[in-house]
Amino acid sequence: MRNWKKLIVLLLVMAAWLILMWRLSSADGTETLKESMNLARKVAALLFDSPTDAQLEYLNLLLRKMAHIFLYAVLGIMSGMFWHLLLEHCRIWLRAIPAMLCCTVIAFLDELQKIPIAGRHFSCSESILNAISAAFLILFYFTLIHLLSQRKNHRSYSK
Repeated sequence: MRNWKKLIVLLLVMAAWLILMWRLSSADGTETLKESMNLARKVAALLFDSPTDAQLEYLNLLLRKMAHIFLYAVLGIMSGMFWHLLLEHCRIWLRAIPAMLCCTVIAFLDELQKIPIAGRHFSCSESILNAISAAFLILFYFTLIHLLSQRKNHRSYSK
């Protein structure tokens, strides 16, 4: 396996990313709500002249969901890259499946570990949103890899 250095670096980056995600998930619920509401107020000040409480609540919810989508999209890309390198001789769909399975397991474990934390709770819908965010980017990544390899093969046949 000639990609072992890339795999180790990618594993280290993924570990750092997972630690960041865990720290965010394990924070006290009232603290994370305060932080996200402060951000929502700043964004609302840019969007509205005088934001209402309903607008702030909606913006806060939207920002929190976007944070989940972003965190798991990045995890999905890194997972896709990892499995692409690890199983380079397998078909693309055999590389995508373990990447999606790992991200789905992480998404559900991430929500489960929130249960004992004050102000936090398990949300199946957030687990699904997280898993879908990762899966979407994994599918995008492998579709791009597939299209690029077809283009490369097409060019080599035309010569």
